[in-house]
This record gives sequence, C-alpha cells and structure tokens, in this order.
Amino acid sequence: MAIFDESNVEASHHRLASSISAQVEALAASVDLIRKALLYQDIGRDEPKDHGDYLAVSQLGFRVVNDAGAASKLLDCGYFVQAAGLLRDLAEIGMLSLHFSNVPQDITLWRSLNGRKQADKFGPQALRKKPHLKDCSKLSYLDARFRLFSDYGAHPSTTSIVAHHDGVRFHIGPHFNEYLYVNTYRDLADLTWHVTDACGDAFHAIFRIAVADILPAETQRFSLAWKGIAPAKPEDMESRLGP
Repeated sequence: MAIFDESNVEASHHRLASSISAQVEALAASVDLIRKALLYQDIGRDEPKDHGDYLAVSQLGFRVVNDAGAASKLLDCGYFVQAAGLLRDLAEIGMLSLHFSNVPQDITLWRSLNGRKQADKFGPQALRKKPHLKDCSKLSYLDARFRLFSDYGAHPSTTSIVAHHDGVRFHIGPHFNEYLYVNTYRDLADLTWHVTDACGDAFHAIFRIAVADILPAETQRFSLAWKGIAPAKPEDMESRLGP
C-alpha cells in the first residue's frame, strides 16, 4: 500500500509523452535487446562454472532491465532523486561490463566475492585504475554519470534540493515537474543505451558471439533508437552492436 496517491502526478507527467517518445523507444529497444540476448544463452551447460558465469551475467542484465523500468516509474510518480539513484546503479553496471569485455575470465572471480571484497576489486574506484580502461572513452562517459548521480541521487547532499523545487516553491513528497521529468528521462534513456552497448561488448567477450549476429532485427532497432536521442554533437563512441 502506497503512502502517497501519485495518480495525479503520473497523469500530469504522462501528458508530456510527446516530449519523450524517442527516449521511451530507446529504453524499450535496450531492454528488449538485453532480455532476448540473455534468453538466447539460456541453454543447458555441462560445466557448473560455465552455468555459474551465465547466471552472473544474467544478474547484471536483469538489473539493467529492472533499473530502467523502476527509474521510469519513479519519474512518472515524481520521485526524481530516487530515480537518479538507479541511474547511478546503471552507470556502475556499465563500468563493470566494460571491464568484463576486456577481461571476461574475471566474471568467475567477481561472482565468487561479496561485500567489501567485491567492491575493493571491482567497484568504480578499482575499475578506474585498470590499465585497459585508462583511456577508454566509454568508461569516461559512464564514470562521469556515476559521479553525477552518486552526488545527486545516492547520497544525502545539498545538490538534491533542486529536485524539490519547481521554480516557484518547494515540495515535500512526489510532485509534477516538467523540467526535471523531461531532462531526467533523457538522461535515463541516454545512459541505458550506453550501458546496453557496454553489456553487448561483455556478451561478445564472454560468450564469443556478437549480439548483432544472433539478433539482427533487435540490434538494428537499438541502433536506430540512438539516432532518435543522440545529442547534436554525438560522442565518438564505436559500438560493437552497431551496423
């Protein structure tokens, strides 16, 4: 049972649908690609290690899908800071996926650790120091978003006060805010697309097959979705999922 009735906030935000139609498509294309890529690998495996690695990869994929879905719902309901916390999580998954795309055998070690040990070896701070990621433009993009949304959405900070003001007054609880809704939705779609791209790199390295080879239609949809949300001056980002 919800504490607040967010129905009016959701209805107000849904009236902005035309402003974020390209972003909704990018999210849908990303989620569809991840789901189908994981299902493609849902096969019987004789080696327990191989099955364990698949489950670990799946865990990351499930998390991307659920983060994207939960963040979009939180935005609809007017919980902007909480949505930003999930964007931080997405950025961290993308960073980890880039590492696995370079060192796929580390997926076995990663899943064997937990808590502090896992964070010390595979957390963002550790990943920034990896030689193979030092000059990686994809990591730079994801790391910048990780830092931004850590400050804004994951930790109590003065930065998050902007999420409670609509330009006229402060709000306690979920509320309608056109500017924050549209712009955070754009951040969510852009970030999810890049994280899916990083997951595609990891998928290729771990399973030794390109997503484009097994899901050509879904990959084309994913690539076309980027054209709908790309900034005026796109970053020079080479995607292994691209055509």
